[in-house]
Amino acid sequence: MAIVFILSFIPVFIWIFMEPLALRFSDLNSITTSIGQILGLVGMVLFSINIILAGKLKLLDKYFKGLDKVYVNHGKIGSIAFSMLLFHPILLVIKYLLISTREAALFFVPFINMPITWGIISLLLMILLIAFTFYIKLKYHVWEISHKFMTLAFVFAVLHTLFISSDVSRNLFLRYYIFFFAFLAIFVMVRKFIFDYIINNKFKYKVVNLKELNKDIVEIEMTPLGKKMDFLSGQFAFFSFFSEAVGRESHPFSISSSEKDNNLKITVKSLGDYTKSFKNLKLNDGVLIDGPYGHFSYKNILNKNQIWIAGGIGITPFYSMASNLDKDYNIDFYCSVKEESEAVYTKELQEISSINPNFKYYLWDVKEKGYINADLISSLSGGLDGKDILICGPLAFMDSLKNQFTSLEVDINKIHNENFSF
Repeated sequence: MAIVFILSFIPVFIWIFMEPLALRFSDLNSITTSIGQILGLVGMVLFSINIILAGKLKLLDKYFKGLDKVYVNHGKIGSIAFSMLLFHPILLVIKYLLISTREAALFFVPFINMPITWGIISLLLMILLIAFTFYIKLKYHVWEISHKFMTLAFVFAVLHTLFISSDVSRNLFLRYYIFFFAFLAIFVMVRKFIFDYIINNKFKYKVVNLKELNKDIVEIEMTPLGKKMDFLSGQFAFFSFFSEAVGRESHPFSISSSEKDNNLKITVKSLGDYTKSFKNLKLNDGVLIDGPYGHFSYKNILNKNQIWIAGGIGITPFYSMASNLDKDYNIDFYCSVKEESEAVYTKELQEISSINPNFKYYLWDVKEKGYINADLISSLSGGLDGKDILICGPLAFMDSLKNQFTSLEVDINKIHNENFSF
């Protein structure tokens, strides 16, 4: 994040040396105009970076140590960029208010000045899309479609910046800097469209087995129809099923099979209309897989003494890792479920534990034992010193445990989690 904000504030340093600051901040008119200009410059770079972060680039997945971390930063940067771009025209219009309210109103009248109109269209689209995101509960596929219109808002913002008379148009270096990020963002968008819809570089699989593990959880096994997708145990991918029952939506799921297996498995819990429909999948239904993504793997942690904690369906990446565990790792695995009947892969994990003395499996029944907590884990695992902690489960579950571990003076850098709320 620090690099992002350094990059976004470089235009401000260029802007500072274009004119004396005494002139930039000499009166109310110049102060509000200058602040509006700064917000526009920084907001535009942040908007460009935000579009780049949405491109599902493997390079960013690796840099941020997980696509979930990329999307978390995408959300934060997007909010900051929107706030800056929202106040950008408001501050600029103050100089017109000082003349007359009519002049100020004319600033927002469309089609009088096309570059300004493009900026207004961009801002209105952003307001509309953010309102959908925060205030209207949309189904995932509707939200995904609506979110794609943010790229249209970005294109109008680029047109506005390109053609408006401003410091960007007057300073060549500032112009090149702003448009380097803008056109890089457009390139990422076009690349994503080409790879998703024209080249279609996704892995092709078909469903070969469906297994209900309990009343709410189904395991889907798929076999490759061409090239097999290589992945690290613990990673996830985006799955699109060719099925009348499920539809063509693309959703992320952790991979529950071992990386050594030829076939691929995901384990899905019924949490909504979409996931409930997975029980109606049929054999030979086609699947497109985009992946793998994520950094959540025991192999990506140098420390071989680890504690794994799963909440509910958060067991899936851990089951994949346990199925492919190197024996020189020492693992204590805690699986927390509301009641024992909800647990899956218990028998398989107990078998792994019986074969590998360095792998200890604890099934934690909340109904019987109460909520699992950091103090209990510390006691059962013989302390927390010299251990890394991996957590996967509901967001509240992960946040609570992270806070508990940090209160026990565990270094936050030794706590790793995967957040699927993106």
